[in-house]
Amino acid sequence: MRTRAQIDSAFVALLHHRSFERMCVSDITRKAGVGRATFYAHFQSKDELLRSQMQRVVLPMLKLQPEKPFLLDCRIFFEHIRTAPHIYKALLGGRQQRGARVIRETLERHLDGAMMDASKSIDGTIPELLMKRFVISVLLGVAAHSLNCSREKAQAEEMQRLFERLVGSGLSA
Repeated sequence: MRTRAQIDSAFVALLHHRSFERMCVSDITRKAGVGRATFYAHFQSKDELLRSQMQRVVLPMLKLQPEKPFLLDCRIFFEHIRTAPHIYKALLGGRQQRGARVIRETLERHLDGAMMDASKSIDGTIPELLMKRFVISVLLGVAAHSLNCSREKAQAEEMQRLFERLVGSGLSA
């Protein structure tokens, strides 16, 4: 557990200074003070490390609420983006957007149960995978918007309202 914590800390610390795309496993191991073999004993790749971080840190911030029309309460997530924008810029930026792909896949798995319930309540004609991708795209779009807001940092409540309006209007349409 201590080694995983060292690797996790090194990963987050590196995100303060470089994008996920430009980060190498050797950078993480050097910063964590562990060998490559130790890293690979815990994670198959830096993508898996990111998935692990998403599951441990981000997913608990996204409160599933399948009984409501907006599926997710993301206020805590949006507040986290507001307090640590450099981390999200490092993850979501880059030419290849490998970090964004890993994030999307992780979010898709997280939304599985909630989306099945929602698809039954809409009209049953929209494929579940398409709905998941729509909700996740809107969530990440609002997150990117909050990172690029030119005015004072966007408030979590305001971002949640935008998310609800966009998702609600899209799903009800």
